[in-house]
Amino acid sequence: MPLAPKVLLLVLLLGALSLCFAQSKGGRWQFENNGDDTADWDEAGNPGSLINAATYADFAPPAEGSAFLWLDSSNAFDYFRVDDGADLDFDNESVGISAWIYPLIINDVHYLVNKGVQDSNPKTTNYALRISPGRKLEFLIRDANNQAQVVSSDFEVVPDAWNFVAAYYDFAAGKVYLGNDPGGYFADTLDFSQNILPNDGPLSIGSWYRANPNQPSIKDFEGRMDDVRVSGRLSDLFPGPAALDDPQGIVAGGFSLAPNFPNPFNPETTISAYLPVAARASLEIYDLAGRRIAVLEKGGAELPAGRHTFSWNGHNEAGKAVASGVYLYRLTYHAASASGATAARRMHLVR
Repeated sequence: MPLAPKVLLLVLLLGALSLCFAQSKGGRWQFENNGDDTADWDEAGNPGSLINAATYADFAPPAEGSAFLWLDSSNAFDYFRVDDGADLDFDNESVGISAWIYPLIINDVHYLVNKGVQDSNPKTTNYALRISPGRKLEFLIRDANNQAQVVSSDFEVVPDAWNFVAAYYDFAAGKVYLGNDPGGYFADTLDFSQNILPNDGPLSIGSWYRANPNQPSIKDFEGRMDDVRVSGRLSDLFPGPAALDDPQGIVAGGFSLAPNFPNPFNPETTISAYLPVAARASLEIYDLAGRRIAVLEKGGAELPAGRHTFSWNGHNEAGKAVASGVYLYRLTYHAASASGATAARRMHLVR
């Protein structure tokens, strides 16, 4: 017996949302009032702990979930530490880092993530992500000669706002990709051919660890951090199934539907999409029963190639506010010069 149209639509939408995870290394820390490693791609759990005055907070707006890591600028030496483990060390292999950050102060080098020890001899950094005094995003390692090897973004980190930041070192290709788009687009592609040296130091989030109990960290980040991810697989770095496993595919920019932001949201959220060619595109909102709720783009006029953003205010086609819950948004495009495509994602409205 054939499926009813609404049921078939729901099946297709949910199928587009599915994502299968292979095993990888690293971890994910969402700071939902705990230090749990919530990654479903790593081989072992790597829980962390708050150091000194670091705490979890939930004042609005969070970047993800309901809480985040709060590193108050009035306190010194506060950060989040994850003890060393084989699951956190990378040895001449690809590694990536991503996070949501809300910097309050950018007046120095500020470490977001660093796997290593600052006051050892030699200093150690298996991998690190930091902000430069000039507000650039930097990825670095320390080499066998105790020298920091650094690559820097062209874009700047914005203070007093949530920023998504990501770096991926493709070891085999000798490239580092740096970006600030949660949809999986990298702004910068940089040559980088350096060996990655594992170490026995902890993973520090919001600082660089020191073994000195009187000064246990250095170059601290000041502000909020959320959803910190470390993985050898590129697709693990982005919030939702936005990324491809091939970094060149992301840099080149094929058709993509990004996660909405913020999510959960109230009263409004923004949806971004990338069209590789000029095309007619439709963007529609559905509930989980397969009923169409709203149309954000009807697909009549042709849209130019490139990135497009759409906003939804949580109202249906009649202009009435819809109830809290999970909704699906689906983008379909048709182009004269290329085959079309469809993508769908979930979003959560909380009133």
